[in-house]
Amino acid sequence: MIPVFSKVQSDYMLACGGCHGETGSTNGNLVPDLTGQVGHFLNTPEGREYIVRLPNVAASALDDTSLADVLNFMVWTIGSTSAPPDAARYSAQEVAPLRKRPLNDVSLRAYRQRLVETLINSHGAPVSLRDYTSP
Repeated sequence: MIPVFSKVQSDYMLACGGCHGETGSTNGNLVPDLTGQVGHFLNTPEGREYIVRLPNVAASALDDTSLADVLNFMVWTIGSTSAPPDAARYSAQEVAPLRKRPLNDVSLRAYRQRLVETLINSHGAPVSLRDYTSP
């Protein structure tokens, strides 16, 4: 039987699944694991923006509404219960200006590592977030 995907699942697979895999887990040496942990980034405003400003996310061919839907799918479905309980869902109005400022001028690995350390030390995120940032 051929699986049937919703629009947001199809958008995720086309825009993100090639690297992050169907379930958000793939080769952790190449891309971060999203499964059960991507929502931790919503504990800080900078972490929340980081997800949208990642160059591949910001440059996505998806329109702002569809991109917000995919980000929400990643955070609340793939990320499971990792988002803070009071975290707001992404909206097209939030995504639109952020994606115009992609993180093209920083070392993404160093930037992520700094965010991860803040999330672990100040927000109780699991140390497994370090897996991708470890040397």
